Amino acid sequence: MPLLSRTQAWSIGAAVAAALAWQLPVLAGQHATTAEADIKAAFLFNFTKFVEWPARASSGAFQICTLADPAFDAVLARILVGESTSGRAIVRATPETPDFAQGCHILFIGSGEGPHIDRWVAAVRGQPVLVVGESKAAEDAGAQITFIIEDNRVRFDVNEDAASRAGLKVSSQLLRVARRVTPRTDQ
Repeated sequence: MPLLSRTQAWSIGAAVAAALAWQLPVLAGQHATTAEADIKAAFLFNFTKFVEWPARASSGAFQICTLADPAFDAVLARILVGESTSGRAIVRATPETPDFAQGCHILFIGSGEGPHIDRWVAAVRGQPVLVVGESKAAEDAGAQITFIIEDNRVRFDVNEDAASRAGLKVSSQLLRVARRVTPRTDQ
């Protein structure tokens, strides 16, 4: 009899992969943007494994929505080909308006959305949508996860309190590899 089930082994492997990914330096020079995009896209995919959505958000395809430049969208689309989570296909989408973002499971808000971040975050507030940003403005607006570049590495902060208010449960494995965690206030 195996010591770990296949699911447990996969979860541990994914946690290790996530921990290692944040350790990878963002390469200097011409390929820095590509390396950073690859790492952030891999994180978005792995977040599907370490965040639990409520039952009301568990029908249909799992949507990772992005408000990002086309190069990032292409990297994410490549990573998501043939992938699934909890038996559901993962698809990438670009919401046309903030109201359409309510159908997303993950909403990635790139730094280019600067002046519009508040509007996007407000549209999904209270919905089971994991908002991931890459700027201080996204964090201030209420993103549950914010990417940070620190010492040439992609890291992330987790606002567990904001995630809890959205009905999301962030696994302890993901919290352990976060750079900083804002804990739930109801603990």
